[in-house]
Amino acid sequence: MKKFLLIFVLLLAQNSWAVLDRDQEAEFHGPTQWKEFRAFVLEEHERDQERGLSYMISGGIAALGGTLAYNGTEEPFGRAMYAITANVGIAAIGLGATYYWTGNENDSFYQAIEGSSLSPQQKNEVLNRFLTRQRQEREHRRWIQVATHALVAAVNLYSAHQEQNADIQSVFYFLGGANAILAISYAF
Repeated sequence: MKKFLLIFVLLLAQNSWAVLDRDQEAEFHGPTQWKEFRAFVLEEHERDQERGLSYMISGGIAALGGTLAYNGTEEPFGRAMYAITANVGIAAIGLGATYYWTGNENDSFYQAIEGSSLSPQQKNEVLNRFLTRQRQEREHRRWIQVATHALVAAVNLYSAHQEQNADIQSVFYFLGGANAILAISYAF
């Protein structure tokens, strides 16, 4: 049972990074023309609603399953893992609701400019400035993610080195290795 729970926790930990990673928004690569950006945003809005619904459904299942399993076991390790599952499920519901009802920063920018009295040329100019700034911010976030995952990797590897329990040590090594890989992947 402990092996099953450990594998379950490792998979859950791996998937929780996706839940917490809000930077999954598609980047606009088209020409800096309002008409093309408008089409992109409307398509992205539909994807955000689908993604949001998916997170809310899977999060609801995880929260319910984790809560029921928590109440169905007496083993402390199992209870802790099921409680974590329920918590990640609730976080996924919140993230899904955010995607579904608020979309992303492209939606906000689009709504602000679309309803304005700006000429098409002015919209294109503002769009160009927005996209330039957005690319700069994305680059900053990428390096923050590199540093964050590298630090999490270091802390988990240190904890693994200090831990006496082999099962818990394995979890720390897994989390340290996974975060080291994530740090390297964000660096490129």
